[in-house]
Amino acid sequence: MRLRVGILSALVSLLCGCGYVGPVLPPSPMLPQAITDLSVVEQGDQLVIRFTVPVRTSDNLVIRDFDSIDLRIGEAPTPFDFDRWAAKATPVKTELPPETDPDNPLPASMSATVPAKDWIGKRVVVAVRTSVRKKDHFSAWSNRGLLNVLPPLPAPVVSYESTAQGVLLKWPDQGDEIQYRVYRKQGADTSPLLLGTSSKPEYLDTSSQYETPYDYTVVAFKGKVESLESAPQHVVTIDKFPPSIPTGVTALAGPNSIEVSWQRSPESDLKGYYVYRSVDGGPYQQVGDLLTVPTYSDRDVQHGKTYRYQINAVDQKGNPSDRSVPIQVSY
Repeated sequence: MRLRVGILSALVSLLCGCGYVGPVLPPSPMLPQAITDLSVVEQGDQLVIRFTVPVRTSDNLVIRDFDSIDLRIGEAPTPFDFDRWAAKATPVKTELPPETDPDNPLPASMSATVPAKDWIGKRVVVAVRTSVRKKDHFSAWSNRGLLNVLPPLPAPVVSYESTAQGVLLKWPDQGDEIQYRVYRKQGADTSPLLLGTSSKPEYLDTSSQYETPYDYTVVAFKGKVESLESAPQHVVTIDKFPPSIPTGVTALAGPNSIEVSWQRSPESDLKGYYVYRSVDGGPYQQVGDLLTVPTYSDRDVQHGKTYRYQINAVDQKGNPSDRSVPIQVSY
């Protein structure tokens, strides 16, 4: 009797001490998530392919390292079918990404190049899939990178002119439908910044500053086909451009003076104005000192005489404009 009670007590204790046992889960298939950001562009004489490998499997497990990356390029069949395309596509050699830190898994950016000469005149598709377990256990194919491969565009040969409006860049025209991206690097910039695009073989950089060194580069492109960057054009411009000629000059006779005024000059580096006067047809002479406002009150006048006035503007570098159209008033 005591033996039966002991056995029963042991069974009760065992059942009470165990937690709930869930269903047995199947092993993970270890299929990487499909790549979704693949891109391909033609740069110079190379096709440049870029994509990002995933950090997790389709069932959300962290991928520590990859067994293989299957990157391929081939002509696009019509209608498109991945099996038909893959059967004839050419493998592209690709290095494996570094091993992932399981505590801080970060996606790795990958790139590969293919000579463009083998595909000129063809419409190609590029796609990639990955494996972490074995070479025949792949993810789904990535998005398709589609490209019409053209003869390579030559890198532009850039020259420049210094103008009053800014640095004017020029290069030989490469034909219809070709556009150009213009980049500028200044001082401590680690890489060139995109200034803008142009559909003509020139670009005016109105944001440039005098006596500031810049390096300009230009890339020609048509769709996904790009040239290599031009050789950097180093530019340092000197301010040798005078302000615009003052306009809108008026002269009004008052009781004790002649009041001369004109429109304010638009230049940001304006220093001021000089006034020149002619009395009864005599030579023009400067009157007064440099003015910072577009008005002048001439109190050295006499009744019965005729006065003519001209104005010129001067910038901070001392560059003088031509004089304005004469304005005449009899006092």
